[in-house]
Amino acid sequence: MKPTEVQDAVAKGAVVLDMRPPKPFAKEHVPGAVNFQFNRADLAERAEMSLPQDLTYIVHAEPDPIAKVAIGILSKAGFSVDGYLEGGLKQWKADGLPTEALPLLTVDELKDGLDRYHVVDTRESFEFRFGHVPGSTCLEWTEPWDQMEGLESEKPLALVCGDQVRSAYVASVMQRAKMDAALVFGGMVDWLERGYPVEKSPKKAKAPRI
Repeated sequence: MKPTEVQDAVAKGAVVLDMRPPKPFAKEHVPGAVNFQFNRADLAERAEMSLPQDLTYIVHAEPDPIAKVAIGILSKAGFSVDGYLEGGLKQWKADGLPTEALPLLTVDELKDGLDRYHVVDTRESFEFRFGHVPGSTCLEWTEPWDQMEGLESEKPLALVCGDQVRSAYVASVMQRAKMDAALVFGGMVDWLERGYPVEKSPKKAKAPRI
């Protein structure tokens, strides 16, 4: 699909699935796009676990051959896919169409400003219980579309996971919903490497939820 065709489809409710890695996505992407990094091995499984089945999708992956593979996988899994963004973001921008960015935080910035953010951990609950940023709450990466209405915070949201793949997905869904969300790049891997404090939950305790 040409960029203007994608733009028209989005205006009618289609969702762009940006399958690039989180960092280039955060730097610049099609407005309203959702970051869902491509991995041939588990793309169908992750999509079935987390993407709404009642939406129509448009793939943005670079280069174009990856987009074609992704369309085949998603279509076979039962998702409605209109096509892919031909020429990627380069062509989108060449056609004069707007882009947006997803705010990024390092773990150091989060640590220094922890009182200014509501930290949302997008890992699975068992990972959360094992160790998480103090004061954070759990919103599993498979649940953002269903749980979004339950999230209320006067502070900006800082999204974290193991690295940044799952949290980038949830952060992009939140951004699409016009929420004030930032992606913590490096996630719990960097947080733990720096020896920053963590909280743990009792084995039988449920993780605090949104």
